[in-house]
Amino acid sequence: MMLWSNCSREVFAIQELFQLPAAAAALIFVTATLVLAWSAYGLTRFALCRNGETRNDLAGPIFTRVGALHALILALVFAQELINVRDISTASAREAVLVGDAFYDLARYDPEATLPIRRDLATYVHLVLHEEWALLSERDTLHPQAWVAWENAYEATLDLTPATERQAVLKDIIVSDLREVSGLRRVRENAAIANIHSLFMMAAIAGLVLTAAGLFTHAPTLQNTVLLAIFSTYTGLIVFFVVAFSNPYHSPGVVLPTGFERLYVGEVAALGPSHER
Repeated sequence: MMLWSNCSREVFAIQELFQLPAAAAALIFVTATLVLAWSAYGLTRFALCRNGETRNDLAGPIFTRVGALHALILALVFAQELINVRDISTASAREAVLVGDAFYDLARYDPEATLPIRRDLATYVHLVLHEEWALLSERDTLHPQAWVAWENAYEATLDLTPATERQAVLKDIIVSDLREVSGLRRVRENAAIANIHSLFMMAAIAGLVLTAAGLFTHAPTLQNTVLLAIFSTYTGLIVFFVVAFSNPYHSPGVVLPTGFERLYVGEVAALGPSHER
């Protein structure tokens, strides 16, 4: 219970940090990694090399291996976050396509009889575009009224009674499309809930500290200090990007609802609710 509480506080603190401009947030991450690296190096050298001697017997190979493992962990997690962002973007685009297909297939089914259903779908698109996306960013949850609009459209579609074979085929397609929309909504919500895991932060910090500490056999010359600063800065930037992309609804790694923006025009916008608040 205490661990969960600590993790929740960490996630909240990180979200608050990303309320700052992207450059300021990145600078904070880089500064933190620089302080960690220099502190680890300085303390280790003070404890083990007080007389300034240097021993290079195992320092090089161990430092190389620890640094390589650290870089590999960062690269794998960074790649995974990029894949997650791409998946959410693809899922959002797919959802918009399905809703659009259902909307226009309903018009092909019977423009007059399906008008209320198409209004529900237009309302759904409006809510996702103008309210739900912001709600996912602020509270990591889906809009309940969007669920109501989807449910109304889905139930009304199930109640349709086809009079022709054409209508029967269209009904099956529409039901299938709307059913898939429900699953894609859950995918979007899960992406908002699944923030960066605290174990990654522990691994990133431990890798940075151990790598910097492994340099204690090298004298703090200007060249070595600059190299350590470059390594720490790059680590800080990678951690920043991983955290930034961990929630696709928070800046600076936000995924925009481009598919819904392109859908909410013409007839769909005409049947949607007023934009006035």
